[in-house]
Formats: sequence, C-alpha cells, structure tokens
Amino acid sequence: MKHLSCGLILSVILFGCGSSGPEIASVEGTVTLDGQPLANASVVFVPEGGRPAGASTDAQGKYVLNFSEDRQGAIPGKNVVRISTARGETTDDNGQMVPGSPETIPAKYNAQTTLEFNVEPGKVNTADFTLESEGELPAVSDTERD
Repeated sequence: MKHLSCGLILSVILFGCGSSGPEIASVEGTVTLDGQPLANASVVFVPEGGRPAGASTDAQGKYVLNFSEDRQGAIPGKNVVRISTARGETTDDNGQMVPGSPETIPAKYNAQTTLEFNVEPGKVNTADFTLESEGELPAVSDTERD
C-alpha cells in the first residue's frame, strides 16, 4: 500500500510539471497587399474548437503569431485566417481618446474570410498571404461610424 501511495503521488507531481496549455507550433510569415507589405494589420488564426492566436504585422508586413502572453505559435491543424486593418477606438497613455480606423481590405480576408492554413506540429510554419485590394469592403456598422 505504501508503494502504491508513493507511486500515485509521484504520478501527480510529474503530471503537474508538464507544459501548460495545448500543443502549439510556431507560425510566422509576411502579408502583402497588391505586392506591397501590409503594415499594422492584425493576423488571427482560429483553429477548429480551440483558442485563436494572433499578431500584428510590422512595417515590412512580417508577423509572428502569439498564442498567449508568454507562448508563440498556434494550435496545429486547420485554421481559419482573418486579416484586418480596422481598429477600434482606444485611449492613449494620457487617457485621451484615439479614434479607430475603418477596414481597408476586402471582406474576403476578414469578415467573410476564405483564407485557411494548416499548421503542422513540431516545425516552424511559414504562412505568407498575398492579398489583392479588389473586392467588397466589409459593411460599416452604425457603432463603427460614431
């Protein structure tokens, strides 16, 4: 009985020492619009039945996905991808309101996305997206216009 209790305690301790959260894989890439880098766009990967991962593109259109504050990557498997340039109204460090900005790229890349990417486990995934500005922009809601 003593050996069983020690074994059970050891199992619980070892199980508790594992990595927190689901398995993720690194994802990085570049987003271009009409052949030019798309700066300051949000890139979100949404897996089937899991937590999304996101990033913002830099001046060269490059991004690295973040799953959480301290983990980079996305859940492996098929992910729906949304890319957006819209920004909601926020406040700056002084508490002053900073106006938002409307969407500047077609809905087929965000609200009505057709983009998908299969994240492969155990490797650095490169997901580059070449977007074209031709297409319908998302409708602006009344709350976005105010």
